[in-house]
Amino acid sequence: MLLLLVGGAPLFVRAADHSEAEAAIRQAGKDYLAALARGDAKALAELWTKAGTFTDETGRAVKVHDMIASGAFEKDARQVSVTDSTLRFVTDDVAIEEGDCETATGEGPVKGHFEAIWVKDNGHWKLDSLHESRAAPAANHTEELASLDVFAGQWSGEAEKSTIRITAKWDANKKFLRRELSISSGKASLAGTQVVGWDPASQAIKSWTFLDDGSYSEGIWSREGNVWMVLSTRALPDGQTSSATQVYKFPDKNTMVWKSIRGSVDGQATDDFEVTLKRAAASK
Repeated sequence: MLLLLVGGAPLFVRAADHSEAEAAIRQAGKDYLAALARGDAKALAELWTKAGTFTDETGRAVKVHDMIASGAFEKDARQVSVTDSTLRFVTDDVAIEEGDCETATGEGPVKGHFEAIWVKDNGHWKLDSLHESRAAPAANHTEELASLDVFAGQWSGEAEKSTIRITAKWDANKKFLRRELSISSGKASLAGTQVVGWDPASQAIKSWTFLDDGSYSEGIWSREGNVWMVLSTRALPDGQTSSATQVYKFPDKNTMVWKSIRGSVDGQATDDFEVTLKRAAASK
């Protein structure tokens, strides 16, 4: 029931009941998919209006009865499944159906989306328009992430009276590289965890770092050859913000040169830092 305001006074209007029509359209949809699977041209023709058009993912529109007459459906029987289908009635005799579809092919399933217009023709619900679009392929960043393999392992080195140790390993699905970091100088120490992986929001490799002094940082990663650059910002425990560019170079597979350059804390420049780390030999 809909509540409308007419001249400031409420007016109650009972919404039309389309439950029977929806059931009939759902059944017609099932019949359509079954006819496609059989390559049954006659059954398909009965489910389309005379002027019905099909538009494929390229935007090419064709008259369905012309396609049927050419024998296209008999030569191309297909298994199609529909999910998440919704129906919206424009009038009592016109409805729009939208949903996701999946077509079985020899190279694997092809996913897509469709919009269909159903009309009531001589007492029967028929397709008057069908527009299919292919779903964009799922993003696969395997190659980008695989390039982080060079960081995996145990690393250690010394610089400016500080000892740095880093241990890096992949998670079970190789989606995130987890790096455990520690820096010690005499009795002072700083440790933390860094997670590196693909960030769908920024569409880039990104790192999130949490240190035991209460600070945390984020960094956007990029690579050129065997050199990685990380533009990072860090929130310090006292509320100040620092930034720096981290540069990682690999002269060979067991040597990593780590530089921190162009650093600043609340706009005040800080000193650059460099350390050479060596990979520990894998235990046998």
